[in-house]
Amino acid sequence: MKRLFRLGLITLACIFICSCRNEQNVPMELTDIISDLSVTSAPETDYEKPAIITGNISNREVYPDTREIRLTIPTFGTVPITIDSPIWDDNTFSFQFYPYALRQVSIKPYMPEIIISPGDSLHFEIDFADLMNISCTGKGADNNEKLTLFHNRYYLRTWSGVHAGIYGSDEEGIRNMAQEYSNRRSEYLERLDSFIKNENPSDELAEFCRKEIETDYYSSAHNLLLDIERIGGDVDGLLDLKNFEKLLEDPCLNGNLFNAVSGVNDWLSYLYSKEHPDLTRQERFEGYMEHIRKITRDGVLRQALIADYFNEFIDQNETEKFEQFYAYFTKNVNNPILKLSTRDRYISRKAFKDDPSLMTNAILYSDRRSDVPRVSAPVNEGIRFLRDRVEENVNKVVYINIGAHWCRGCEEERPYQRKLAETLKDEPLKIVNIIVGGSHYSDSVSTVGTIIEDYLLTNEQFAGIDHLIKYGENGIPYYILINKEGLIVDYGSHLRPSRKATEEKIMALLDE
Repeated sequence: MKRLFRLGLITLACIFICSCRNEQNVPMELTDIISDLSVTSAPETDYEKPAIITGNISNREVYPDTREIRLTIPTFGTVPITIDSPIWDDNTFSFQFYPYALRQVSIKPYMPEIIISPGDSLHFEIDFADLMNISCTGKGADNNEKLTLFHNRYYLRTWSGVHAGIYGSDEEGIRNMAQEYSNRRSEYLERLDSFIKNENPSDELAEFCRKEIETDYYSSAHNLLLDIERIGGDVDGLLDLKNFEKLLEDPCLNGNLFNAVSGVNDWLSYLYSKEHPDLTRQERFEGYMEHIRKITRDGVLRQALIADYFNEFIDQNETEKFEQFYAYFTKNVNNPILKLSTRDRYISRKAFKDDPSLMTNAILYSDRRSDVPRVSAPVNEGIRFLRDRVEENVNKVVYINIGAHWCRGCEEERPYQRKLAETLKDEPLKIVNIIVGGSHYSDSVSTVGTIIEDYLLTNEQFAGIDHLIKYGENGIPYYILINKEGLIVDYGSHLRPSRKATEEKIMALLDE
């Protein structure tokens, strides 16, 4: 357990340096949750073997400002687990982590798709002057070489291009659209057969590639079907939970599997909410969990859907909700991968909530820190811009909205933002709109008194904060909430001004 606890804390440090028990609804303490999530029913040797990734970089002068390498580990939620390694003076970097199973990770932009198993040790040689030729050696290197071959010569994903505008939302259109997805899946599986015949991959790699095709199919098809449901089509009968669950029956983890589960969960949750529109949050949680139990068998899919729901609490920095309903989670989720990945994300967000100065310093003040050796690049124009907005609004709550005029979701939030500003116009609040990719806004415009300010970023400034938007994995609109002390206390796409919870969070900060 201690080793797993250390892993969670190490992951946290790297990220910032880079039926329900109604009768006992008492939040559990952090130490209790860590202890419980560390106990799994699987043998330790299956899940607790570390994997090691090392690398050497040549011709660093080509990109002299690149001082860190980031490993991204897909999991539930909009924000994956990330681990940063400095590029040391001898031009090397290294990672050690627990993959728990054969799974897909990435080191973008150099190696966007890596598969690695517990106990593997991979080494990459990266030439900044020739990024198209990266060599890989070590245990697991053959799998990665053939995975690249599969993607570049056989798979060639083209799941996009199928949408309701082509097929329509009536019964015939939905049937034709579903058939198109089925045809593409059959074609890709035939290509996989050719890959297996011609390249002789390992059994585990062949299974990984099969699951990758199937996962991409369900992820793409179900997301589109949900969109059709929202505009009035009836696609409930096309949700094939039985076959989808087969993708979860072994621990091989394709990078898109978590997204596919989240897509199915979004669909089921949407349908349930549409049928039960007036429930409180507590009633919705209890009712939806019971609904999941009714429509799924007692297997990994049910556990994955429950785990995804709890990861939504983590995504929205509502660790207290996670703790409040945790008894239900631990009673119904025993799959080690689901428990451990959720544990890692919970520890990170819990630590952020307890001490937001870690993230604030890492993002806004990395050039001023004296408590650790500097490994980050100097603060850029984008971060300097954010820092200036915070420092010129001392003793105010700062609500930052990152968006663009061409972003429909951003524009739809504008009326709610103005209403929020009118409601709180006499409070020490500053709303800062950071606008990218357009020119019809002036550089700085006061929209509601002195509360709202719009800023059109230069390309250099936007490039400097682009990593913050990507950190959320959902693009724009993206939000950052800063308290009167200048600390980042919340962030993410959930902080839309149209949500009542956002106004409540802002008012709570104003009262502090």
